[in-house]
This record gives sequence, structure tokens and C-alpha cells, in this order.
Amino acid sequence: MSDVEWHSVPLAPIVLLQGTEPLIASRALERLRRLAQEADPSVAVHELVGESAGAGALAQVASPSLFGEPRFVVVPELQSAPDALVGELLGYLPRPEPDVTLVLIHRGGNRGKKLLDALKKAGVPRVDASPVKRLQDKQAFVAAEFARAERRIQPEALGALVDAFGTDLSELAAISRQLIHDSMPEPGQQAPVVSLEDVHALTAGRVESTAFAVADAAIAGREQEALQLLQQAQLAGADPVPIVAAIASKMRSLAKVTAPNASARTLGMPDWMLRNLGREARAWNDRSLARALEAVARADHEVKGAGRDPRWSVQRMVMEICRARRAAR
Repeated sequence: MSDVEWHSVPLAPIVLLQGTEPLIASRALERLRRLAQEADPSVAVHELVGESAGAGALAQVASPSLFGEPRFVVVPELQSAPDALVGELLGYLPRPEPDVTLVLIHRGGNRGKKLLDALKKAGVPRVDASPVKRLQDKQAFVAAEFARAERRIQPEALGALVDAFGTDLSELAAISRQLIHDSMPEPGQQAPVVSLEDVHALTAGRVESTAFAVADAAIAGREQEALQLLQQAQLAGADPVPIVAAIASKMRSLAKVTAPNASARTLGMPDWMLRNLGREARAWNDRSLARALEAVARADHEVKGAGRDPRWSVQRMVMEICRARRAAR
């Protein structure tokens, strides 16, 4: 079995889409269906699910057609397919029909392992639809979205976009499409580069975006700005827990870049982020970082139930981070 990316998966007699990330699986399926229709607009599309996935279902839709039209057959829930269909698929695998594209979608779990092993042994193309978890992979996803649309985005803007929407790949894709649409150039003009200001304008009021802006101001020692941003978030009803979590994430990243021999590869972050954090880290020392991280840990403990006033806990944390930064000078 050979792994291929969803955006470059080719038509083949059998293709496997495997993993629990619905966006990647759906995009791969859309691409394959479009390729099949472009190759022959008369292609007949069939879906084997529920009652249509009973005994003999595959033979019925994959047998040579009297009219000779190609067929595009999808099994959208292979992990829960009836045993009869799985048995048919095992029998079909060695001798697939030449004018049929069979797309198997397995959404996770151990059921169907025998068939998955057989597909792997046969070298069937597979799209890995596993969840995108690493920061670098999410940023690469966004960069690819813009590249395919022939749009450009500043590295800092890309990072801010992932910071604000990186917990949900579908939402990240949707907001990327919105930015791409908004940057559509006038006829005869060059497309503008999507900037950090564009991202901030689109993500205004979002807790994660606001929290990371608070963190940036606090790390830079700009106490008044950080407190104003924090007040805006609190007035908008932002919960203290995700605010502290976002600031903690930024502070941990700052501490990581101060480690000996730290590199983008060892830290799992893009080069531009390492450079930006490295510039900030030069204004800190070990003692000031320890003081700031202690303030974050105390606030995290208090906003999760140990403190009487979570809002004050967050405010005090921001003030202590700013003062730790100033003390390092």
C-alpha cells in the first residue's frame, strides 16, 4: 500500500481513504469523483451503505455494464460494513474491473483488519486521513490551501490563523477559504499578500486570538496594552481557563527556545516562529522566565477552582509576566 496526499491521489481501480479526520477523507473523495467525471461524464456513481450494502451488492454495481459506462463505487463506512460485503471485497481485490473505481472509506477502529491487511499487501493507494495534530502540519495545511489558490500569506499571519482556529481542521479550512476569497484581486491586478492585520480583523473577538495577543504584549513587557486586551476579552465574556491556557502555551514556547541547541526540528516549530521567539527570548533570563512560568502555573491552578476570583488571577498573572520581563533587563 502506497500513501498519497489527498490533493494528489489519482484514479485507481481501488483507493483506500483511512482515518478519523472527516475533512481530509471528504476532500479526497471529492477529488476522485471529479477526476472520474472529467475522464468520462457518463460515469455512474454508486454508494454501498445501509440496505444497499447487502449480499451481492458489489457484484451488482461492479459487473460489466451493458452500456459500457464506467462506474464510481463508494463504500463510505467500511469499518461497519456487513461481513457479506467485506467477503465480496476480499474476493474482488485480486481481479478488480478495469472500468470501475472503488473507493473504500475506513473511519478508524480495528474492524475489517483482515481486509485492510489485504489492501496493504496488494499495494492499493491509501490516503492517510488521520487527525492533523502537530503545529507544523497544521501550518503546512494552511500554506497548501493558499498555494493551491495561488494566494500568498505572511508567515506571521499564517501562525496567527493556526493559533486561533487550529483546534478544528474544518474550521481552519473554512476561515482560510474566507481569507482567500477576501484577497481576490481586481481584474488585471496582482493578488495582495494576506497580512497579520487581515487575520486579526477576521478573528477579532475570538478567545484564542485575543489570548495570544495578550501573551505577545505581556512577553514584550507592554503591561498597559496587555491589560487592555485582557479587559476587552473579559468584557466580551471570555472564560479565564482558555485565556490562561493560551498564555501558558506561548510562555512554554518561549522557554523552549532558550534550551541549548534548540532548533526548529527538535522543537517541532517552523523556522520563522523560532526566529521570532528567539528575538523575544534575548530580553529574558533564566530567573525571569522561571518567575513568569510560576505565575502562569499559579493562575492555571486558581482559575480551575483553587482561587476565589478567576478574573483577578488572570490579571495578576499578566502583570507578573510583564514585571518579570522588565526585571530581566
